[in-house]
Amino acid sequence: MKPGDPPVSRRERLRDELTAQIVSIGRRQLEEGGVAGVSWRGIAREVGMNPASLYTYVDGIDDLYTRILIDSFEGLASAVHTASEASRDQPARERFLACAAAYREWAVAHPSQFNLIFTDQIPGYEAPPDGPTVDAEIAIEQPFVGALAELLGRTPGDLLADTSSTAFAAVVALRSQLLGFTMLEINNHAPYLENSPRIMLAATDHAIDALLAVAST
Repeated sequence: MKPGDPPVSRRERLRDELTAQIVSIGRRQLEEGGVAGVSWRGIAREVGMNPASLYTYVDGIDDLYTRILIDSFEGLASAVHTASEASRDQPARERFLACAAAYREWAVAHPSQFNLIFTDQIPGYEAPPDGPTVDAEIAIEQPFVGALAELLGRTPGDLLADTSSTAFAAVVALRSQLLGFTMLEINNHAPYLENSPRIMLAATDHAIDALLAVAST
């Protein structure tokens, strides 16, 4: 609650707490059993109500997935922003690498949530267009884009606006590489990564050099 906001009633506070509990259970089910493990009836049983009563707090299974997605986005964004803030006195390259390390570390610790964010693995579900998941995803990218824009001597707005530039293409390629490395590792498709940030960070550092070379042409 922000200064000046009206006080929250006990009823509203209890409602918020129960809603958070419902989402937390759904997220835990996801971590334990993937999307197939998320059970509307199982959640109702754990919170001690019948399944129909859950609709008082969450507008159906798609709303639950959206809330879990937002929580996952925000968790990853928080890890990246914390790394960016901790390295704010470092050069832009080191800030980007710090963010990359935090990004990978969060994914390794929360593989089901990371897969939920970046793969279309919920049959029949579509995130609300231009909704909260879009804002949450943008929050993840901001520290990365900020560091790369500084490396390239541009503002983030200018860098993202010029989508036809080689610099923009190189930035997209760099972020795609980081995502790809992380997805391969957490899904056990790249034994050569040795479950270590060392190779991924070395490749990312090399890719930054390639980005700078491309952007200068």
